[in-house]
Amino acid sequence: MINYLKAKPPKSCRNLSSLLEISQRSVYRYIDLLIELGFDVQKDRYGKFFIPNKENTPEFNPQEIDFLKKLVKTAGKSSKLAHSVLNKISSWSNLEVGAENLFNAHLGRVIEKLSQAIAEEKQVVLKKYYSANSQSITNRLIEPTKFTDNYESISGFEVGTKKNKFFNIERISEVEILDKHFQFEEHHQFYKPDVFGFRGNKMEKEVELKLSLRSRLLLKEEYPLSSPFIKPLGSEQYLFKTKVQSYKAPARFVLGLKSDIEVLGDKGFIQFLDDL
Repeated sequence: MINYLKAKPPKSCRNLSSLLEISQRSVYRYIDLLIELGFDVQKDRYGKFFIPNKENTPEFNPQEIDFLKKLVKTAGKSSKLAHSVLNKISSWSNLEVGAENLFNAHLGRVIEKLSQAIAEEKQVVLKKYYSANSQSITNRLIEPTKFTDNYESISGFEVGTKKNKFFNIERISEVEILDKHFQFEEHHQFYKPDVFGFRGNKMEKEVELKLSLRSRLLLKEEYPLSSPFIKPLGSEQYLFKTKVQSYKAPARFVLGLKSDIEVLGDKGFIQFLDDL
């Protein structure tokens, strides 16, 4: 559950129930347990659960934790709060490190198996792949071809749909390498995706937005590849401008944050929004 909650995007109780093969009642019970243990389990505006990424959040190092312990102890052994705080400082630090190690180890295994399959030119099954668009959890039979930048996604030819697609690494629960070599190599294609994850052979459409501080943070959180294209304008306003394969994803993002975003261009994107 820790791995699923740390992997984007946030997940509903129903999604977690399906991924973990337990009842929704058990999902709520485990979430309560994680919160009780000190994990920062949050809900987004749609009521979906997640553990926020703390890569950019400063954390206590061992020396600082030791200093805090000594500082708290100066309150005296008689203080009930001192004992409680000491326990939480130690347990919180250990839990955060343990959760991060578990999550990274899981992603490492997924990447390692996919790399092996590419080298051996073998088909794989992406087990319990969570699709953010359809909100479905299914197994996907693919012929993996190439990783995108920073190993965020794997490009592969999906046998069932006969299409080249991108699959987010964080949404793969497990990889099974089949004893079956590639059968559709002549159909393999790799097109670098845009910042919203859409692929294609022509990146001709353009999106230009003026963002508030809030919409900037949400854009970077939901679409990390957008970061290099966000420039400060001053007064907590930011300019986002880039070429995209499709208007669909940026349109969904804009419509969800109408009061925080001003659409500057291009004409095609403005027309696309008007037609929705």
